[in-house]
Amino acid sequence: MFGNFDKYIMVFLTGLVVSYLLTPVVKSMAFRFGVIDRPDARRPHQRPTARGGGVGLFIAVQIACFLAVTFPWPNKLAGEFGFNWWWHFAIASSILFVVGVIDDVRGMKPLIKLAGQALAALVVSLSGTKFGLFLGYNLPAPLDHLLVVIWLIAIINAFNLIDGLDGLASGLAIISAVGLAGILAMQHKAGDVLILVGFIGACLGFLRYNFHPASIFLGDTGSMFIGFTLGVVSLQTLNKNSFIISFTIPMLVLGVPIYDAVLAIWRRAVRKWISEKTHGVKRGIMQPDLEHLHHRMRFSGLSTQRVAMYLYVINGTLVMVGLLIAFFQSQAAGIFLIALLAGVYVLMRHLAVIELRETGSAFLMGLRRPTNSAVKSLLYPFWDMIWLSGSLALIMWVVEQKRVDFWHTWFFDLPVWVTPTFSLLAISRSYVTYWPRARLRDVISIIFLLFGGILFSLGLALLVNPSESRESIYRALWVIAISHPPIIASRVIYRCIEELAIWVRGQSEHSGATERILLYGCGTRAQLFLKDCAATNAKNPDRRVIVGFIDDESALHYQWTYGYLVLGGTKELPHLISKWKINRIIVVADLLPESWKTIREIAIQERVCLSEWFPQEHEINLAKSPKSDIVETLHKSA
Repeated sequence: MFGNFDKYIMVFLTGLVVSYLLTPVVKSMAFRFGVIDRPDARRPHQRPTARGGGVGLFIAVQIACFLAVTFPWPNKLAGEFGFNWWWHFAIASSILFVVGVIDDVRGMKPLIKLAGQALAALVVSLSGTKFGLFLGYNLPAPLDHLLVVIWLIAIINAFNLIDGLDGLASGLAIISAVGLAGILAMQHKAGDVLILVGFIGACLGFLRYNFHPASIFLGDTGSMFIGFTLGVVSLQTLNKNSFIISFTIPMLVLGVPIYDAVLAIWRRAVRKWISEKTHGVKRGIMQPDLEHLHHRMRFSGLSTQRVAMYLYVINGTLVMVGLLIAFFQSQAAGIFLIALLAGVYVLMRHLAVIELRETGSAFLMGLRRPTNSAVKSLLYPFWDMIWLSGSLALIMWVVEQKRVDFWHTWFFDLPVWVTPTFSLLAISRSYVTYWPRARLRDVISIIFLLFGGILFSLGLALLVNPSESRESIYRALWVIAISHPPIIASRVIYRCIEELAIWVRGQSEHSGATERILLYGCGTRAQLFLKDCAATNAKNPDRRVIVGFIDDESALHYQWTYGYLVLGGTKELPHLISKWKINRIIVVADLLPESWKTIREIAIQERVCLSEWFPQEHEINLAKSPKSDIVETLHKSA
């Protein structure tokens, strides 16, 4: 019978021959039924080309896998990919196969295709494929299933996105499969390598027709199946005892498709944000473009063959790094760090130029135009989380000297000492307040939230470990001392002292009010107006109440500015006048003529008073009497 080496030869040749013979048949059927890619701006090929080549690849891989797991080999090899595994893999991949065929033949909406991918991934997860241990602890079952589904969907779409050049996706798949096979061999899982050997043979058989000039394309059927297969097998390479380091191995082995997908999501997300904020046009993240890695290299003047070869070399290099990490386990962290630094440099210096330019434009626009995305979603939550979690790590390392299993302990202490405070900040109005224009009472509220969060954390710690009450109290005090000052300082650095007078005025402004006011404009003049009111009313209260702001800057709508809510813009003004019983509008901004016309018409229609306040310098005409000059000034102000 066969020796061990003969097994690999048999499975490899099965995948190779079946794929080689079936691909021309699939090509003929594709032309017959009109499943063809025609040249256009996004497709650089010169003539109509059949797609759906993944059908033959799918059949070849399944036959090779069936042979590997069912043939009565005389000497069974160690591994975890048995018949039960293949049966579930065949069912899950068949779901994805059907989705891909429908998409290639008729087209499919992105969300429906994503749902099909998620269903296939869920079948694999429920069949027993898991992430396993994380930092030495078993993951909860729902979280484990979720991570498996996310990982598989990510790899599926990474290969789907990279499949835009002759022979690129199938060639990268072969290189990645070789890397995964090497890692499984190092882990003494020789039986599992058989699956990858059959997969490599099938991809080589297809590559004969897919390399430039390609006579058939993978289509979504093939690119998704390739990503799915490599994603499932890569989960088997995880070393359950060193999750973080071992997780980087499949990330490196599948490097080029993953990096291209990350760049695409980054680029499209930034452009979507810019498009919606500047033009009011919605732009989907799944909208295709011509700026994938292979597109950029083609536009730089490289031929199709050279682009494919360069990306093969890059992915092969990443595979070598992954193998080095797997081989030199004791030096894995150092190897990974060097590879990470080199990869980040190359990525940013040569490959992410467009993404960096788009991100810079979005950042500058965010500075010029304060928006929810720039202020609430990025700055303050990130700042708060860094200080809360960082202070806990510093206390445990320096003060408490807990350096045995440090990362394990720190990770599982985060929910107790960080989550309550961060949750209170999130559910309050802290992250929807525009802090450069906040009032002192907003600052006081965040102080109470911080102290409330740390008291809640202390209560949880005492409940979990009542015997360590003294240590828990000391830790709470250290957290307050280290993390609270910078969190508070980030809010009060602009306006704390200036808003003190406004806060004093706000304590009595609602009592006996006879006039309800809307302020038009949230700029510097509004701040000066509120200060002037605070100074004036400290001596002579005027029995009027400011309800809030209106402003044409949509980014400020429904945010707190100078302690008052921006209720909307000019379009919402008639409704706001009725709802809040407004009887005066005070303009505290420089308006364009058309804005003045609109606000006057609304004031007349709604029968409310309209006035303007401005602190500008006024030239006094010395030829006139002081009394006439004052009358003229008051007339202009009104």
